[in-house]
Formats: sequence, C-alpha cells, structure tokens
Amino acid sequence: MSSRGLKPSCGLETCSEDSFSFRFKYAKFLALDANFRLRNKIVSDDFKSPTLGPGWAYLVPQETYKEYIENFVDEKEMNSCSGFVAMFLANLKNVKGLHVTGVGGCCCGCHRVWEPNGIGDLQKGERYCNMDFIFWSTIKGKEYLNIFVSYDISCQWGCQFWMYGITFLIPKFHLRAHCPTCHSDYNFNYTPGCGQTHGKVIEEGWSQSNKAASQTKEMGWGTRAMTLDDIFGFCNWQTIQNLGL
Repeated sequence: MSSRGLKPSCGLETCSEDSFSFRFKYAKFLALDANFRLRNKIVSDDFKSPTLGPGWAYLVPQETYKEYIENFVDEKEMNSCSGFVAMFLANLKNVKGLHVTGVGGCCCGCHRVWEPNGIGDLQKGERYCNMDFIFWSTIKGKEYLNIFVSYDISCQWGCQFWMYGITFLIPKFHLRAHCPTCHSDYNFNYTPGCGQTHGKVIEEGWSQSNKAASQTKEMGWGTRAMTLDDIFGFCNWQTIQNLGL
C-alpha cells in the first residue's frame, strides 16, 4: 500500500489561536535529495555479507524497504516541470552491473544533521516509491507542529500528498529552472516562518559522504551498509562539534 494520502500526527489540532502564529519556532525543516555517486556493484549478497543491526542507524530497514519497493517495480522515474529530464536520463546511464544506482537521503534542513532511517538505496534512479519510504521512515513515530520539506521536485512529488501541517518547497538554487508558477507556490522567500532558509544544505552533506564513493562501490552488501552508517554518524558528530553544542 502506498504511503501517499496518509496524514501524520502533527499536533496542530491542539494548538490555540495564539500559539498557532508562533508555530515557526517549533517547525521541523527537512531536506531531501538523491545522490548518484554512492553506487554499489553486484559483488555479494545478504548471505555472504550480512548487515549487523539493519535499520538501527541511518539506513532504512532493508527487508521492510525491499518488500515495499517490490510493489512498484513498474513505476517510472520521476518527471519534472523543469529542465531536469536530461539530468535524470543521465543518471540512468552506466548502470550495468550495479544493484544500487545511488541513494536517497533526508537531513535537517537547518543544521545538516542526517535523520535516523533517512538514507535508502535507489534501485533504478529516483522514483516516488523510494523517496516516499525514506521520507515516512524519517518522520515515523514523531510529532511535529509543522514541517517544511525542501526537495528539488516538490512541485511533482509533494502535490501527491494530502496532509495538514506539511509545506513542500523547492531549494532556491533550483527554483529558476522550474516553470513560473513554481516560483511563487514553492518559494522559501514567500513562505511565512522560513526566514532566509535556502533549502539546499543536504548538498553539503553529500560532499562529505562522496569521498568514500569509490570504496563503498566495491564493497559487499552488509559491509557497505555498516560503513555508510559510520560515515553518516561521523558527519553528524562533526556537524554538532562545529556548532559548539
């Protein structure tokens, strides 16, 4: 069953009129993106290279993830209202011999801290089903007053959700490539409570993890998963240290 159309418990129903105007103080900013550098070759399997503690850190639970993705084997890659189509097609090139063409990720849109269960493998490019599962794994079991989601193609992906308390926006860097209607509907500058958030902080996180792309590409399934968990954990530790917390 698709996760689209479900409504999370965000707590807005219990807010008074006075506190509602200050909801931006307690808003959660999330940034989503796909990374096609963190690929993986078909060199092993779960039996030869098992994962210790699957789903205990930053990668999504693999078994549950696989079962969900199998329901969408015929789903095509995302389209966009902008000129990203050529980029999407380029990401599907040179995928022979790969069982992972990249990863989708979710991090804090303000501090670039990777979210628990916020990383998932992409089997065939960037598809709705992959990003759906990663997004819902990130917010599952949590209550937020309001959520601002930054994603390159929120105009296509976010419009499929029917929920209250979640605002979908497009990072400022990518906004110019979209059609004129997106410039107003998905603009951080025109959204109350966002301040000067640019929404593209996740790219800084990819620049750290991509340093290990060539090594993890050759690793076995479980070894790669545990290595990526360590890398994203170290990135979070480094970020918190730099914040002086």
